[in-house]
Amino acid sequence: MHPNYFSFNRSTRYGANALVMILIVFGIVVLIGAISMRHHFRFDLTETKRYTLSDETLKVLNSVKTEVSATAFYQENSADWKKAEGFLKLYRYRNNNFKYRLVDPDRNPALAKDYGIIDYGTIILQSKENESRVSWGNEEKITNALIRVIRDKKKVLYFLKGHGENDITRLAYKDGYGETKKVLQGQNYEVKELSLLSTRDIPEDASVFIISGPQKELLENEIKTIKAYIKKGGNLLVMIDPFSVPELATFMEGYNIRFREDIIIDELSQLFGGNYLMPIVSEYEHHRITKDFNINTFFPLARSIQIIKKVKEGIRVEPLVKTNEGTWGETDKKKLDKGKASFDKEQDSKGPLTIAAVVTIEEMAKNDDKTVSRMVVFGDSDFANNSYINVLGNKDIFLNSINWLAEEEDLISIRAKDPDYLPVILSKTMGRVIFYVPVVIIPVLILVSGITVMSLKRWRS
Repeated sequence: MHPNYFSFNRSTRYGANALVMILIVFGIVVLIGAISMRHHFRFDLTETKRYTLSDETLKVLNSVKTEVSATAFYQENSADWKKAEGFLKLYRYRNNNFKYRLVDPDRNPALAKDYGIIDYGTIILQSKENESRVSWGNEEKITNALIRVIRDKKKVLYFLKGHGENDITRLAYKDGYGETKKVLQGQNYEVKELSLLSTRDIPEDASVFIISGPQKELLENEIKTIKAYIKKGGNLLVMIDPFSVPELATFMEGYNIRFREDIIIDELSQLFGGNYLMPIVSEYEHHRITKDFNINTFFPLARSIQIIKKVKEGIRVEPLVKTNEGTWGETDKKKLDKGKASFDKEQDSKGPLTIAAVVTIEEMAKNDDKTVSRMVVFGDSDFANNSYINVLGNKDIFLNSINWLAEEEDLISIRAKDPDYLPVILSKTMGRVIFYVPVVIIPVLILVSGITVMSLKRWRS
């Protein structure tokens, strides 16, 4: 047989093998591409997790079972357009029921007119009959709008008024609760005030009744109304500040909660730029409210809570928030008024001290039906006011408490933080150093150097 035959046969075989290998590699690439289209992964390597959605947003997205459409009106290819597109892509990536489109109102004036758009930066979310709008939406705004459109009915929160409580209508004052009201409305709650002097019963639609820092005692009839509300399975948030309303505090002892007549001192808080009347908490007891909670909270002017060990039938009390071991409950108000505080082992309570607790109450009715009432109590109300609600984890602990009481536990989480917000917490010493070095020391050194140089020149001449 001719030798060229063997050479031809061998080259044909090698060529066929090479073709098979190419086809296999091509098939693998196509397969990987097809899999990645359906199952792809993203990694966020930025320091502030700029491209990672918060726990709350993920929980809300997991609950979206019907289609939600977002229409964002921005100027095409602007920085805001790209930023909004980045956020909306993250939502779409987590749930295919979330659809979005970006529209330039200048290029689509008819569509902008249909939606009533008069300016850039409006995002409209729609689901079934529900619609919600946000302006210049960040993650928190978009998620709050998403909550509003996927929930068919708003739950109602009632704030007690008439005893000097924190005012939910005050926005311009540090001690108001106007900002707190906005935060609650952003979670799709309807927020109302209620005076028990003008009604005999707390309304049936009350998901949570809130007593927020009263300065005057409640009347006996008001206490009876609250007690009846609890007996029917009502849920209660109670926040009582130090050295106030002793009769209301006594009423709470009927639910195994004792508000001590003290104010918590935390010397460690001074290391974080605070003062010793502002205890900082970084560790929490195990509960649904504080699950996966890993951020600090602080409580300006807080009193401690004692859980009464003589347990009454049907009442379960659990600590929720505790201070560190270096704290104590100062009982000498006269000494505090003079700006002094020292631990007295005979009078004061040594830390860790409970600032917040959870109470679950089971009541048996005459027809053998069981009602369950939930209660969260805090020895402070200032932590949730206009000044502090948006600082560190204060908003999270407050909203998680409300969500647990309102049985909206799918919303319990840690909320989105500003991705550009990198807080630097300085001690007083560090603050003094940062002030004196550039403002005093460096200018003085320059001045001394100048005087020295001038003196040397004169001396030589």
